This record gives sequence, C-alpha cells and structure tokens, in this order.
Amino acid sequence: MTTALTPFVRRDLFSPVFDELFRDFFSRPAWMPSSLLESGYSTVERARMDVIDKGSSYEITVDLPGVKKEDIDVSIDGSRVMINAEAKTEKMKKDGGEVIYAERSAARFARSFELPSEVTETGAEAHYENGVLTLTLPKKSAVQAKRLTVH
Repeated sequence: MTTALTPFVRRDLFSPVFDELFRDFFSRPAWMPSSLLESGYSTVERARMDVIDKGSSYEITVDLPGVKKEDIDVSIDGSRVMINAEAKTEKMKKDGGEVIYAERSAARFARSFELPSEVTETGAEAHYENGVLTLTLPKKSAVQAKRLTVH
C-alpha cells in the first residue's frame, strides 16, 4: 500500500524527535556547574545486552564501556541475574580554566533480569574485553520427578 496517496495515514514524523527529547530529559544535563562534575556526579544507566539460548546454557553479552574488570559485580540467584558496574573517572583538572562542557563523567550500570530457566554457578564463565562482558551460564539440569510405588 502506498502511503503517498492515502490521505488519512498517520505519519509519525516527530516521534523520533520527541523520543530523543524525552530520553535526554531524564539523563544528565549537558550544561551543569563544574562543582557537580568534580563531586563525582554520576548517572545509573541501563546496560545494553543480548541473551542467546545455546541449548544447555545461556550466553549473555553486555556493553559496559569505560568500566574496569575489577569494578564489575555479577550475581546469580536461581534464574535471576544481577549485573552492577561502575565507570570511574578522574577528577577534572581545570588548569586555570573553567570546565564548560563534559560528557565523560562517572557512570554506574545496573541490570537485573530473569532467565527462562534456572542457571548454576558450576561451570559459569565471565569474560571482559574491550568494554564487553560475556557471561556463559549453564542451565540447571531439570530434576526428574521420582515415581513412588504404592503398596
């Protein structure tokens, strides 16, 4: 169907613009006093991730830019996975000038999600390279129901 000749088709020309404005409204403002920047002002960001079911395990890939390996915490509880990380930045040096604009502030990443089935920490692996965390979490083997003989 051609929308060019259809007079009553709703066109969302401004939807992407408003989505971006709404998203930016809740993030750190671009212009803020340097005192806030120096005090370690940070945001909590939702880490972007992919989850792949490999049959006997789940492979989870999480983007954590600017984070050091020792600042990542991964917890597993049944089928729930919790990932927390912090990207720390050094205090900005003014060098005799005022910091006008800074986008590279400290940030915290947090993600908590439920997998379709329970996983076990036995055999679980976590690798971090170039800002990407990769988790391999083996699925917990299903316990077979035991059949009882009725006497």
